[in-house]
Amino acid sequence: MINASFKFQQELRLLTAKDFSRVFDKAFKVNNKAFTLLARKNNLKHPRLGLVIAKKNLKFAYQRNLVKRLLREEFRVRQHTLDGYDLVILTRRDIAVLPKTDIIRLRDDLFDKFHKKCKRF
Repeated sequence: MINASFKFQQELRLLTAKDFSRVFDKAFKVNNKAFTLLARKNNLKHPRLGLVIAKKNLKFAYQRNLVKRLLREEFRVRQHTLDGYDLVILTRRDIAVLPKTDIIRLRDDLFDKFHKKCKRF
């Protein structure tokens, strides 16, 4: 049985345009070859995640769904260490030609960079 604290519940999602705009307006940024992560501290005790997976970057639905699954999975695992940030993750053009193993490595690298940058704030 799955521990309830690791589920990707609705309260952990950025759902409205207002939520996304708040992050886009005043966020700090972390980049790598495949992703851009924008983050902003929220007034909640838990983090929230929003994904922007453009058809322009990943033409096929199965590719977009794979990337979303991989990002949500990592967020669920690390949510207890993300301190109450709103995160928006965008895909970059280079992601389309990368194999799954590279996407996973870059995803992990992105979250590691985010943790290092958070410690400075």
